[in-house]
Amino acid sequence: MKRIAYALGLAGLAAAIALVARTGWHAVLDALAVAGWPLLWLVPLRVAPVALDALGWRVLLAPRDRPGRARWPVLLAVAAVREAVNKLLPVAGVGGELVGIRIVTGRGLDAVPVAASVITEVVLTLVSLVLFAALGLLLLVAWTRGGASIDGLWVGLLAAVPIPVAGLWLISEGRLASWLARFSRWVTAGNPQTPAWLASMPAFEAELSALARRRGRLALTVLLQVLGMMAGAAEVWLALRWLGHPVAVVPALIIESAVLFVRNLAFAVPAGLGAQEAGIVLICAALGLPQEVAIGLALAKRMREVLFGLPALLGWHLWETVGGLPALRKRAGP
Repeated sequence: MKRIAYALGLAGLAAAIALVARTGWHAVLDALAVAGWPLLWLVPLRVAPVALDALGWRVLLAPRDRPGRARWPVLLAVAAVREAVNKLLPVAGVGGELVGIRIVTGRGLDAVPVAASVITEVVLTLVSLVLFAALGLLLLVAWTRGGASIDGLWVGLLAAVPIPVAGLWLISEGRLASWLARFSRWVTAGNPQTPAWLASMPAFEAELSALARRRGRLALTVLLQVLGMMAGAAEVWLALRWLGHPVAVVPALIIESAVLFVRNLAFAVPAGLGAQEAGIVLICAALGLPQEVAIGLALAKRMREVLFGLPALLGWHLWETVGGLPALRKRAGP
C-alpha cells in the first residue's frame, strides 16, 4: 500500500508541476508577488474552521466524557493534529483519525466511546461534504445563470451520495464495527495486535448504535461541519483579494466547495497532490478567473497547509515522546 501511495503522490506532484509550468512560472510568481506577506494571515485564520469541526466532535463525545478530560480546547488541538496528519502525511486521509483516538485516550478516556465518536464524525463529514458540494453546484448554476457546463459535476456528486448513505446505514444497523474489524485486519496485515477499540466488539457496536439514536446531536454535528466548511471559504475570498482579483462571497463558496469535494474524492493521493490544483484551476476557469491566479490560489492553500500543519505535527511528536506515550505505556502494563 505504501508503494501505491508513493506512486500516486509522485504522479500528483508531476501533475501539479505540469500545471504550473503550463501556466508559466513568471506569471504565477507575479501573481504571488502582488499578494505578498499578507498571505501569511491565512495560517492563523485556519483556526476558525478547525474550531467548528472540534466543536462538532465535542457534541458527539460529550455524553461519554463525564470527567471532562476532552473539553473543546483539547479537541481543538487534537483536531489540528488530525488535519495535519491527513494533509501532510501519506495516510490516505484516515491516519489523522487514528492519531486523534490515540491522543484523546491518552488523557484517560475509554477507547471505545472515543473511537465511536470519531468513526461517526467521519461518516457525518461525508454527509457534510455532499451537502456543501450540492450547495456549491446550486450557487454555480445561479451565479453563471446556467452558462457553466456542470453536467459532469452533477454526475460526480450523485455518484458520491451512496457513500455517506451507506455509512449512516451501517451505523444505525450496528454493522459498521464488524466491517471495521475486517478492514483493520486487512490494513494491519502481519500485526497480530488488535486495536483496543475493536477488541471489545459488542461494546463498540453498542456505542455506535447509541450515537446513531442521538439524532439531534448528529444533526448539530453536521451543521457545525458545514459551517466550518463555509468558514474555510474566507481563505479563498481573502487570498483572491490579495492576489489582485477580488470576488464576492458566493464565488468563494463555490470554489471552496469544489476544492473540498475533489480533495476528498482523491483521498488515496497523498496530500491530494495534483488533484487539488486541478480542481482549483477548473472551477476558477468556470468562474472566469485567470489560470495564473488559480495557480496562485492553489499555492497559497499549500503554503497554509504546511505552515499550519508543521507546528501541529511537532506538538504531536512532543506529546508522543514526552507526555502521552509514557502514560499509554503505563496504562497498558508490561
